[in-house]
Amino acid sequence: MNCIKHLCFIVLFSGISFLTLAQTETNSLGNSMPDAKGLFLGAQISTNGFGGNLRYAFSEKFSFRTGYETLSLSYDFDFDENDISYNAEIDFKTGGVLALFDYAYAKNLYISAGAVFSSFNAEVTGYAANDFEYGDIVIPAEDIGDFFIDAKPGLKVAPYGSVGYRAFWGKREAIVFNFETGLYYMGPPDIEIEATGLLAPTADPAFGQAEYLEYQFDAYKIYPVIKLGLAVKLF
Repeated sequence: MNCIKHLCFIVLFSGISFLTLAQTETNSLGNSMPDAKGLFLGAQISTNGFGGNLRYAFSEKFSFRTGYETLSLSYDFDFDENDISYNAEIDFKTGGVLALFDYAYAKNLYISAGAVFSSFNAEVTGYAANDFEYGDIVIPAEDIGDFFIDAKPGLKVAPYGSVGYRAFWGKREAIVFNFETGLYYMGPPDIEIEATGLLAPTADPAFGQAEYLEYQFDAYKIYPVIKLGLAVKLF
């Protein structure tokens, strides 16, 4: 989880840098703003996934952007607990549908605000990989059981804010490259646990294991986003 904290720091530092650049960029607002009005079709890659977007610019400064991003990762790992080895797999998914308003306060700088209809989800499945031996007592692995942990954000619709840099290419400046850093607030986590065999009490609400995990992950309510995009003007 330290990597998430570091990524949040990088995102915030980048945002501060953009705001600092604004002091010099704002001076060139005048007639330097490009004719950005129209419909743009784009693609992006970010820490929230890969996807595409549509942006309609009402004027040189104001535009609305919508799109979809998705990213799925799986990772197998092993761990030991009380002399029992477990095989486990984590399936991580993030992304969602974007609905954002952009404001260009300089030719190359903009801010965005809106929401992400998030598909963030993390699932961990596992099972005992070996029998448990205690003296003459042997408990088969299948009797020890398996487990399933499902983690989702508390907010399905997450508020989002960002700052970005954009560059216009071509004679008509119809191709736009952008770099964006932002954060969206996911809310406190919602965790569910299922288990079988001797592990079944872990899933019993009376033992409060799900609430304990929610408390442990409560600090990670903010998801950092670093985004690269490329768009072309349709008309």
